[in-house]
Amino acid sequence: MLEIKTLTNKETAVKIAAFLTGPNAFDQTWAPNEKKIVEKAVIESLDSNRHQYWYIEDEGKIIAAMGVRENKYGSGGYEMDEDYFAVHKQYRHQGLASRLLSHLERFVKKIGGRYIHALSCDIDSYAPARAFYKKSGYKQVAAIPDYYVEGGR
Repeated sequence: MLEIKTLTNKETAVKIAAFLTGPNAFDQTWAPNEKKIVEKAVIESLDSNRHQYWYIEDEGKIIAAMGVRENKYGSGGYEMDEDYFAVHKQYRHQGLASRLLSHLERFVKKIGGRYIHALSCDIDSYAPARAFYKKSGYKQVAAIPDYYVEGGR
């Protein structure tokens, strides 16, 4: 079984950032600053015990990653906004995303987190993520059309 690992060093953070912004994680239209934000989020997670990334490797290659951070108010709410999650296209439908999300949820619960706010968007390439969150018991609480990119659908 592929092991879930906790991000602890910059070398791996760079690999995770490259995976999350590369072609094997997402097939989408990126907002102008989006990739830089995702890359920065992974690196920043190394500086806080309330901002964490987990990843799965296969033969030294990152094949899945997920991150979460406490909200900017420090009030115990956790967000998956700048912190993305993805599973490599060739490794999907094997339960890796569910395993990572369960790991993330245990982390948030253990440190007294009150909720997890996962952002998605309305572009077609995010439909599987929206379905995954719904299947995992998450509820949509708001919708902002064209939030990431105009005319995304």
